[in-house]
Amino acid sequence: MPKARVAFALFIAFFAAYLFTMPAGLAPYRDAGEMAASAATLGVSHPPSYPLYIVLGKVSLALPFGTPAFRLTLLSALCGAAAAAALFYALAGPLGAWPALAAAVWLGTSRTFWGVSIVCEMYSLTALQAVLLLGLALSLRRSYDARRWRGFAFLYGLFLGNRTDLLLLAPGLLWLVYSAEGFRREERTAARWIGSAAVWGAAGLSIYLYLPLRSSAGPWLDWNHPATLYNLIGSLTRRSYGATLDLLSKSYGIGENLPANLRVYGRHLWTDYLGLGAVLPLAGLVAWWRRDRAEALGLALAWLAAGPIFIFLANMPPNPHAMAIVEPHYLLSDILLAVFGGAALLAAGEALAPSGERRAAAVVALLTLVPLWRSWDVDRRWDLLGYDYVRNVLLSVPRNATLVAKKDVQIFSLWYAQRVEGLRPDVKIAAQGLAGSPWYQESRRRLGERLHLGPLRTAEDWSRFAALNGELYATTDCDFPQGLTLGPSRGMVLSLSSSAAADEVPWTFIARRAQDLRRPGTFRYDDQPDFFDSDVIEAYAAARERLGVWLIERRRLVEAERPLRLAWAMKWLMPDIPVYLAYAAFQSGRLAEAQVAYLAGIRLFEELLRLTEEYASLPEVRMSARRGLAEAHVNLGVVCEKLGKRDEAEAHYREAARRDPESAQAHFNLGVLYWNRDWNVAAAEMAEALRLDPNRQDAARFLAAARSKLH
Repeated sequence: MPKARVAFALFIAFFAAYLFTMPAGLAPYRDAGEMAASAATLGVSHPPSYPLYIVLGKVSLALPFGTPAFRLTLLSALCGAAAAAALFYALAGPLGAWPALAAAVWLGTSRTFWGVSIVCEMYSLTALQAVLLLGLALSLRRSYDARRWRGFAFLYGLFLGNRTDLLLLAPGLLWLVYSAEGFRREERTAARWIGSAAVWGAAGLSIYLYLPLRSSAGPWLDWNHPATLYNLIGSLTRRSYGATLDLLSKSYGIGENLPANLRVYGRHLWTDYLGLGAVLPLAGLVAWWRRDRAEALGLALAWLAAGPIFIFLANMPPNPHAMAIVEPHYLLSDILLAVFGGAALLAAGEALAPSGERRAAAVVALLTLVPLWRSWDVDRRWDLLGYDYVRNVLLSVPRNATLVAKKDVQIFSLWYAQRVEGLRPDVKIAAQGLAGSPWYQESRRRLGERLHLGPLRTAEDWSRFAALNGELYATTDCDFPQGLTLGPSRGMVLSLSSSAAADEVPWTFIARRAQDLRRPGTFRYDDQPDFFDSDVIEAYAAARERLGVWLIERRRLVEAERPLRLAWAMKWLMPDIPVYLAYAAFQSGRLAEAQVAYLAGIRLFEELLRLTEEYASLPEVRMSARRGLAEAHVNLGVVCEKLGKRDEAEAHYREAARRDPESAQAHFNLGVLYWNRDWNVAAAEMAEALRLDPNRQDAARFLAAARSKLH
């Protein structure tokens, strides 16, 4: 069968599979909401702004069916299916039909590739572009043509208008072209070759002129306002991106997270390819080296840059959020691994059956279908978490109120819901992380939005913001500084207005649970297909936790237990919740129940502390977990004292002091525990408590009294 027909059949098969598993609306996935809002309004997204994707996204929105988010996801599905088909077409010549088919199926059914092909993001388009560049480079390697080289350079420049990390493939692809037969015959000098590449590459890069031109027109989203040359350079270099999770690697030493990141990458290969990713590609590279060393070297260079070197440069901490951001970037190296896997199948077929390579290769190729069952886990047909989240949040906010959100999924999804779908235009939405940026402030003023913006870091910032913007609410993902008075949760948001101190029962509702239509009982953090869905579940849990805490603060202990237990059922690794439940039980005189709950909180804090080490968390994050654990030990010590278990109480106080050497309360409680038992110990512990916290007047009084007993 002609390879064009097979490629078309592959495209139809993969597109049908992706279409079947697509969500009907906006999936809660990293920047999906921002990309959808930017495409709908022809905006300027975060640096480097992705102009090619935004323009193509705007074109896809012209389709006459489905929601805007569905049409953009359709673009991703089309690109994903085309990438798998194009990989087959590119490899069918050098490897043959069956190995090429195996490589295409291997890539197309991988969990990561499937996942990005059914969300509103630019990653599947990047994969298609990478495959097209690889196919062109292999074609030029075998038959160099100056006209095709200029087309390659133009497309490379144009494709960089989608994602600049395609540059990682440049060393390997350029080597393939440079080592091509006929290269020196047509390109007499390297200068001529480089010059033509620069001219045609620059022509492709002209897509970035979209940024200053569109920015000058004042779009709804005008990130960094690249209408000026200085800002444009800042956007292209990401210099102006600010303090985001993407730049978290700057908090670590060069290569500090490389071993942990390589382990995560290894798990990615195992999860997506069931171990084949560690076996077949290496064998395929060796086989390719035996066939054509120059070609194998180019492919190896491309994989090395897109895989290990990228992981080294990313240097992200191995926590779930950071790894969820890094995972789609594995696709470039995955494409090369699929190529090597196809080469391995060709070599295996030739070795097993010299006279029947096709039959043998077909049997081995069937093994690549095994990852298919893993990919069905990313089925998003009934993933309505994002759809429900924005509606539940906007339902929670009174008319004409101001709403602050911070995390990517939360703020971007709200942008999309309000700007593209027209939900709640009366609500003023502010992004916490951008509120202090001059470009953000100016763009809101230019569009006539009634928002008085400024930094939202300190309690004073928040108070000033509330005074200027009227009734104020925030989503639970915001960073709230110490000293800021939080009101109750009102549905899915927290009240930050002065009226929040009222004692009436806050307005609440039962959130829609459309996710349960797919798998009943899965409205839990750990049962979601990826980090971003889990993060939405955590938002629900955090809202209920805050309601419980607000009720405890008002001594309504019985009412507080239900929202706290609902929150804990959604996400078990929230150690503060059993601590609050223990406090409520203690205040109600249920000491045995309080002891059990405090022990549960301690176990969860220990697990959280272990994870901070595993995830290479920053020192302040680890210290926060240690302090929470120490406080839980102090509180449990008090319960043990009340139960007459003095030895257990002392053990918990000393463990608190060990976990948090700055815990004045632990030493104060030890001093009280030894009161009238050992005045030397009591005085020493009170002295230590006073040293750690010189403002503790109670410790000073007790210390004076204890020392008087020593004379």
